[in-house]
Amino acid sequence: MILTNLTILVLFSIVYIVGLLCLYFSKSRLNTGENKIYVAMLMSNLIGLFLQLLCDLVSYRYDAIPVFVSDIILRLYLIYFIVWLSLMLLYLIEISFKDKSKNKMRLLAIFGGVVAGIITVVLPYDLYRDIENRIYYTFGSAISVTFICSFIVGTVLFAILILKRKEISRKKTIPIWMFLLLASVAGITQAVHPELVITAAAESLVCCFMYFTIENPDVQLLEELYKNKKLIERTNEDTSNFLFRMTQDIKKPVKDMVELSKDMMSENDKSKLLEDVKIINNSALQIDYLVNDALDVSAMNTKKLKIYDTRYNAVNLFKEIKYRFDDELKDGVKFEMSLDGNIPEYLYGDSIKLKQAILSVLNKSLAHTEKGSITLNVSAIVKYGLCRLIITITDTGEGIGIDEVNEILSLKPADLADIGLDKDSNHLELRAVKKLVGLLGGNLMVKSEVNVGTTVNIVLEQKIVETEKTIISRKLDSYEQSINANKRIMVVDDDAKELAKITSILEKHNANVSGSLFGRDCIEKIGYKHKFDLIILDDETSTYSALEVLKELKKNKKFNIPVVVMIDDNKEFIKLHYLQDGFADCIMKSKLESELERIIKRF
Repeated sequence: MILTNLTILVLFSIVYIVGLLCLYFSKSRLNTGENKIYVAMLMSNLIGLFLQLLCDLVSYRYDAIPVFVSDIILRLYLIYFIVWLSLMLLYLIEISFKDKSKNKMRLLAIFGGVVAGIITVVLPYDLYRDIENRIYYTFGSAISVTFICSFIVGTVLFAILILKRKEISRKKTIPIWMFLLLASVAGITQAVHPELVITAAAESLVCCFMYFTIENPDVQLLEELYKNKKLIERTNEDTSNFLFRMTQDIKKPVKDMVELSKDMMSENDKSKLLEDVKIINNSALQIDYLVNDALDVSAMNTKKLKIYDTRYNAVNLFKEIKYRFDDELKDGVKFEMSLDGNIPEYLYGDSIKLKQAILSVLNKSLAHTEKGSITLNVSAIVKYGLCRLIITITDTGEGIGIDEVNEILSLKPADLADIGLDKDSNHLELRAVKKLVGLLGGNLMVKSEVNVGTTVNIVLEQKIVETEKTIISRKLDSYEQSINANKRIMVVDDDAKELAKITSILEKHNANVSGSLFGRDCIEKIGYKHKFDLIILDDETSTYSALEVLKELKKNKKFNIPVVVMIDDNKEFIKLHYLQDGFADCIMKSKLESELERIIKRF
């Protein structure tokens, strides 16, 4: 009866190990060291289960089967235990050692396994047979060596798990802890009832659980990630080009202001001074626009965004604009369009009004350009479900006078109230375009030089429509967060040097740090479901105070992340007030390193 129950358990184990092998090999896998060892464990376990069935058979039919055949089968079964133990040890070495010591540990494990296998083959054993009660088991020196090896390997596994606990993902240690538990139960059971050999079946259960913890990406997913990597590289190039253009746009007005200010020091003609002041004012407006409207990502906020239910394909929209404008071109004028790879596929917005605004500017450029070129350049800054479109239209036409440019730039919403908008016209004046862009929630900037050309910038924020690509991207973010066993900490400090110092200290404690110069960035990340174990905020930043950030975060009733505030020594007397306001702790900046170490240990 006992033999029958064990046989059923072994047969059941064979079934799900075969199923696991089929599942594993149903997709192409990475040929990593971890995967190689896991496959070896599966295959050896399957062989061990069949060997156990054969051991039951030769024990029951010992008199009818040649002695040398029985001996080979029984010794192979003992060797199987040594091999599987060695593989388990190699697996733990693979996932826990990252430096040069890994190779030494591998060699020691293999050498120990080979020596133990040789000893097992050489030493004698005896077979106990109680035919009447159908009880069969082996005993003797060879079996004792197997038990001793199991104990030694178990001890080594336990020691590595304890010593390397900070370096191994908790998820990966579950099967190993399970093995230690099941092996102990199997060992005690076999010591009391030698005929109950359940170790191989227990190892099958461990293999099953291990499948769900190993790094096991399939090749198809990696191909998708490779495509994503190429897209990111292209996006980085587009971003670098965009930043280069913006830098050049800032350098010129700054240079003009410096040169004009030098000339003004020695200028006595009031009319000339007035003209220079106009130019300086225009240059200052250009810089203010670029810094605040185009490049200030901290101002990107869904609460300020005009949400439209209509979605449109952004790239197709700009291609349609190019197609329509190409038909309007006159001889001697060349038109070029450039779109960066960071523009999302679909956006929410009023595509009709946006198209009208762009075509109106293009037609205005065409009207003032007899020969030369007109370019349409579209860049995008993407952040937490928002896309800031930066649309630049440049021509080499006759240009606009400084007085007219300054007048357009100084127009306020109230000044634009009386300007009419013909919804069917693509030939609106720049004043009307400024009003139209304002209705869309955007900003317009004009810079021009007579007989050189004109540049019109439109900056507009749009909500991103979630596509399969963005959903996959969010899932990858969640996956990355789930496999990262280190503490995830968000740090906000508008002092870049101090932020770098804090990040360096925290990373020494194996923390995964996400740093930002903007308080709004922290609010947006939490809103976008980024997960952190701890948030550290500088008390005063240029945009948001720590208390303002905390209040925004706590508007979400599900928010339960501890938030720590960093304060200067002169504010230590109000430390209690910070704690009463809801902060989990306070860090004194004068003792930054020791305070951060204390916080890491506490949370």
